[in-house]
Amino acid sequence: MTDIGAFNEKLVLQTIRSAPQGIGQSDVVRLSHLSRQAVSLITRRLMADGLVEQAGRRISGPGKPHTLLRVVADARLAIGVHLDPAHIAVVICDLAARPVARTTLAPPTEDPRADLERVAAAIAELSRSLGASVPAPGEGEPSTHRRLLGIGIAAPAGLDADAGILRDPPWIPGWRDVPVVDALSAVTGLPATLDKDTNAALTGEIWSRHLETSQTVLYMYVGHGVGSAVSGGGRVHRGGTTQAGEIGHLPIGRADQHCICGRHGCLCLYTDAHVLVGAAHDAGVEVSESSGTTAALEALSAAAAAGSAPARDIIGSHAGALGEAMRILAGVHDPQRIIIGGPTWPALRDVGEAEVRDALGDWLASSGGVVESSHLGDDVGAIGAASLFLEQELAPGTVAPGTA
Repeated sequence: MTDIGAFNEKLVLQTIRSAPQGIGQSDVVRLSHLSRQAVSLITRRLMADGLVEQAGRRISGPGKPHTLLRVVADARLAIGVHLDPAHIAVVICDLAARPVARTTLAPPTEDPRADLERVAAAIAELSRSLGASVPAPGEGEPSTHRRLLGIGIAAPAGLDADAGILRDPPWIPGWRDVPVVDALSAVTGLPATLDKDTNAALTGEIWSRHLETSQTVLYMYVGHGVGSAVSGGGRVHRGGTTQAGEIGHLPIGRADQHCICGRHGCLCLYTDAHVLVGAAHDAGVEVSESSGTTAALEALSAAAAAGSAPARDIIGSHAGALGEAMRILAGVHDPQRIIIGGPTWPALRDVGEAEVRDALGDWLASSGGVVESSHLGDDVGAIGAASLFLEQELAPGTVAPGTA
C-alpha cells in the first residue's frame, strides 16, 4: 500500500475510519494531534490511493461549510479464516469488518495440507465473486478498488503466534506443529497472520464497533470450550506467549466434580460443548451429533424454546457456570464492558443470557458495567480473524504476531 506503513498515515486513516458518517478535516487535526498541513497532505494521498473520499458538507456555525471525509470501506479487503473444530469459516471483510462474502467448509481433518487447499480454493472463489484484486508478480500495484490485503487466521490454542505455528490445538487432530501461516501464504500468495480465536473475536468487536479505547473490555468466548480475552487502551492483551485467557481449568467454586487436572469444579466440566450434548442425551432430549456439535446445540436450543424443561435446565446450568467464571474474571480485570460471543453462543443465548445476568447481579449493581452478547454472530471467529489483519495493516503502532 502506498506509504500506508507510515505511522501518521495510519493515524489519520484510523481517525477518519472511526467516524463512519464522515468527519471534518479540522476534527481530524484535533483528534490526531497532527498539524493541519500534515493532515491535509496525508488526506490527499489517501484520497489518491482510493482509501478516503469526500462525504458531503456540514454546516456548523458561521463561515464555509466543512467538507466531510470518510473511508471507502471496500477499497481494501481482508480475508478471515477460522479453524474451528465444528467447521472452517472463511469470510472476506471490508475496512469496517463487515463481511462482503463468506462460506463455511467441512471441519478440519487429519490432513492439514488438504484442508488448506480447500481454504485456498474457497478464498479464490470468493475473491472472484467480488472482483477483488491482488498484486501479481511483475504486474505492479493492482486496482485501488477492492484490493486484497491478506489473511487473518484464528484457531484454538495452543499455538505460537510469532512463529505462525499451530502447536497442539484441542479437538483438531492431525494439526500438531503445523506452520499454518507459511502454508496458507504459499498456496494463496497472500501474507497471513495467526492468533487465538478468543483474541480474534475481541479484535473484531473493537474494530467493527469502534469501542472506546478508554474501556477495559472482557470477552467470553463460547465454542467447543470456553475461553476469554481482555483489552485495554483498544488493544488485546495476549500475554507473553499468546496464551492469556485460557480459563478452562479455572475453579468456579464447585466441589461436585473432579477434573483430570487434579482440581475440583473446573469451568470446562460444566461448559464444554460435549458436556451439554451428553447431558441432553442423558435427559432424553433429542439431539443428533451426526451433523456436528453446533447442530446438536441448536437442537437443544430449539427444544428449550419449545418448552422442554430439561433442555432449559441444561442450558441454564451451562450459563450459570459461565456467569460464575465471569464474576471471578470481572474481579480480576475490572472491566467496564463484558461481551459474550463465540460460534455456539447464538444457540444458547435466548436461555443463557438471563442466567448469566443473574450470576453477575452484584457486579452489575456495584460497577455500572455493561454485559451484552456479541453482534457478530456465529462467524465471529472468522470476522475477528479478518480484523486481525486489518488492525495489523492499518492501525497505528501495531506489532503483528505470526506474519508471513
